[in-house]
Amino acid sequence: MCRAEFAVLVVISVSGPVALLDGASAQAIGEKWRGLTVTSEFRCTPYDRRDYPYPSSVEAAVIASMGGRVYGPYTGRSFASRSETDVEHIVATSEAHDSGLCAAEPATRRRFSKDLLNLTLAAPEVNRCGHGGKCGYDAGEWLPPGNGCWFANRVVAVKQRYGLTVDRKEAAALEQVLSGCSSTEMVFSDGKVVPIGKTPAVQQKGHSHDAVGALGLYDDNGNGWITCAEARRHGIAPVPRGHPAYRFMMDADSDGVVCETHGTTVPAARKPAARQTGKSGGADGALGLYDDNGNGWITCAEARRHGIAPVPRGHPAYRFMTDGDGDGVVCE
Repeated sequence: MCRAEFAVLVVISVSGPVALLDGASAQAIGEKWRGLTVTSEFRCTPYDRRDYPYPSSVEAAVIASMGGRVYGPYTGRSFASRSETDVEHIVATSEAHDSGLCAAEPATRRRFSKDLLNLTLAAPEVNRCGHGGKCGYDAGEWLPPGNGCWFANRVVAVKQRYGLTVDRKEAAALEQVLSGCSSTEMVFSDGKVVPIGKTPAVQQKGHSHDAVGALGLYDDNGNGWITCAEARRHGIAPVPRGHPAYRFMMDADSDGVVCETHGTTVPAARKPAARQTGKSGGADGALGLYDDNGNGWITCAEARRHGIAPVPRGHPAYRFMTDGDGDGVVCE
């Protein structure tokens, strides 16, 4: 990734509001970057994920757009089946909502949600909220380890198509990527099929030498993450922010230190829930029924495989899943 600093935004004087789709208008204007209005995000109406539906057929269309490959461009992973992936909005629906679609007509929101220009595939742990996950972040908060030029170009193209705004931090991050790109085409890996959850982070692009070294030193089971058990085994716990191992661990309380002696012994996102105490019989039963790979969490792929998706709050499986938009329903 290019390290050039994003120095200047082109300033354009504008009189009156800038027209967005469906008659919406930007509230704070005066700067433009690559044709996009630069302003802070603003949630002008409440966000509801149900306002951004897409048909199940869109997944097949995404795969067809990649030549029939079930591929996650963010990490360069190919999958054996589309049941192992999530449909991913390149510009997240919540971020788009706060960047202009909050004032758009329902039809525009629906069109945005199923637009192939803004859709790709990603493994659940990459797509959803959690350690390193994209969640609803914009490009100023999250960038993929691979296919950065393709990703940045798509973000700009999608925002241009729907008249969305961009904040300063996001514009700077995107410009830093795009200024060093010789191509914005999607780059495919060697095509090797890797079972979900088995791609070590050391194989992903974009890791520093220190980070790769940390995995080599402390990731005993080679799963691309470092647990507190592994950290203690190697005598590096507690692990502060800045330590090479920190980026591959879960700082559950976000205090900048992992594996404090008074805290959690195993990162929350990686500890098999079935081994935790205090679970009800129904919860343990849910893991036994739906957690096919035995990692203590239930993915949408597993939920669909067992015919329980979408999974509402209150279902025994819900507590072992990630409700990225917090609407009380997983795997819509």
